[in-house]
Amino acid sequence: MDRSLMTPMPRGDLLATFLKPNPVVLAAVWLFVVVHFVARWATLGDVFNDTDDAMRLVEVRDFLAGQGWFDLHQYRLDPPADLPMHWSRLVDLPIALLIRLAELVVPTATAEKAAMYLWPTLVLIPALAAVRRIACRIGGDWAALPALYLIATCAPVIGQFMPGRIDHHNAQIALTLWLIAFAFDPPSPARGLRLAATSAVMMAVGMETLPFVLFVAVFVVVGWVRDTDRGEAQVYGLGLAAGTAAMMAATMPPGDWSRGACDALSANYVVLALVGGLGLAAGARVGLQGWAVRLAFVGAVGGVALFAFALPDPACLRGPYGQILPEVRTVWIDGVTEIQPWHVFFQAHHVDALVALIPPVLAAIIVGRAAVVDRDFARHPAFWLLAASVAAATAIGFVQVRTIVYADILSVPLVAAAIGRFAAANERMGRSATVVVLAGTVLASSSLATLVLGKVGPASWKSDDAASTIGSAATTGNGASGAAGTIQPPCMTLSNYAAAARLERGFVLAEIDLGPMILAATPHSVIAAPYHRMQRGILDGHHMLRAAPEEALAAMEARGIDYVLICTASPAAATVAEHEPASLLAAVMQGRVPAGLEPVVSDGVVRVYRRGRTTSLADLRGSLTFH
Repeated sequence: MDRSLMTPMPRGDLLATFLKPNPVVLAAVWLFVVVHFVARWATLGDVFNDTDDAMRLVEVRDFLAGQGWFDLHQYRLDPPADLPMHWSRLVDLPIALLIRLAELVVPTATAEKAAMYLWPTLVLIPALAAVRRIACRIGGDWAALPALYLIATCAPVIGQFMPGRIDHHNAQIALTLWLIAFAFDPPSPARGLRLAATSAVMMAVGMETLPFVLFVAVFVVVGWVRDTDRGEAQVYGLGLAAGTAAMMAATMPPGDWSRGACDALSANYVVLALVGGLGLAAGARVGLQGWAVRLAFVGAVGGVALFAFALPDPACLRGPYGQILPEVRTVWIDGVTEIQPWHVFFQAHHVDALVALIPPVLAAIIVGRAAVVDRDFARHPAFWLLAASVAAATAIGFVQVRTIVYADILSVPLVAAAIGRFAAANERMGRSATVVVLAGTVLASSSLATLVLGKVGPASWKSDDAASTIGSAATTGNGASGAAGTIQPPCMTLSNYAAAARLERGFVLAEIDLGPMILAATPHSVIAAPYHRMQRGILDGHHMLRAAPEEALAAMEARGIDYVLICTASPAAATVAEHEPASLLAAVMQGRVPAGLEPVVSDGVVRVYRRGRTTSLADLRGSLTFH
């Protein structure tokens, strides 16, 4: 027998095994998060924090009910639906599989709850692994524990992985982290393939992470221009072109392959990847000599790729929202919480807004020190890719606060790495590395900052609510939905719609953010929901609710509206009388039901009024719009 196995491990060494990379610690952190949210089980599937989670549940239910893989139309959303949702079946599929598996042992309602609990927490596992991997690549093994702890205690980040968050944002975060993590691998064709494949999947899931995909493309191109590895550039270019085309073929019907769309994988992005990827691969294959020649070639390929990108729909040069009508921006998007500037969010949530900036501020200090003092810290080229990603996410976050969550989670590896390097330096000097790791981890945590700011901040700051963190209010939605923070929990509770669900199936006029709740809780159709492709319904619904009752009723008849639904807990209940006193919405909110509407659900927070039918709805449906 090996006598070393009988020798007790020194206490410090035993602790070090848990402070350094250890799958047991990762599992423990994950389990802590899972157990921390266990109280949510009681209301899961009934109370939603975000409209997009309810809408994702609707989409998954439709998929399980037999709606085609390629068919992303929401047929109860402003029927007849003109355009499909811009979401991806790649996120629907695992949730649907979890529901089907759970249905083997429990009823469907419980199976849905189980999937809603498991999916976001399962996605947390690869996210934690990626953060730890990046931190240890930069800062050594002592960075492992800080990386995991700082993620688990950062409210804006962990809010994206709590049970019920079945939208695509947590998947996008995990993919982004692994994209950066792969960049820290040694240059090789294998790394190029990993970067290309991850980029293609990210674009298929959603375009919110496109800046990071572009940064990685620049990272690979710069490596080739410097002649680091021609094989990597060639494989990356071919992989990006083939992978993006494959993702389009796997998620889009052939009839839509030539259609341009700014907000999702479409012909625009495929031709961009094809021209750019194949051009890079060709240049690497030819073996152009001299960095200046290679740089000029890249510039030419980039110009052609951008021109090709604009061909399917030039409006996409204005960004993901390039196809949105100006009036839709005015009546809805400009008021969405998640795309408000940081300073607007700060006015409502002082502590949350400041705490969300702590990781990127610490990261900026660390990067600055690395650039001036500790250059060995920044020896890997991917360090600067990570630093640029943090800077870009922070800058965009000041304009659209939802992006701050990416700045937070990408900053954590830098902060953890700095703690790890400091601990290693102390260890070399004969001091305690464990004390440095534990103290640094606690001092850098967002939870400590929240506690301190909550105690020492002005009295006016004490109104911050944990449910209003950037993790729920500012990073929700699909890029244009306004979800959490704009409507109150009673309006987000499906059981409050039970009476409405028992009514004869019909077409409902309601405030835009109530649309997903109605679709998830009832068999009815709705005219509007917070999804920017449904511009006709958004405009018509907005104008009907804000028109005088007589004008609104005429328009409702022309559009075939059967019901008006209100939630008395919505912000409109408190403000509509002041801002729009003559509107239909003000009338029903105040109980002044106009002639032509009949109360059919008059108790509770959700109330419904049926429109009297004077003309054949089949003849009038769709005959009048406001735009």
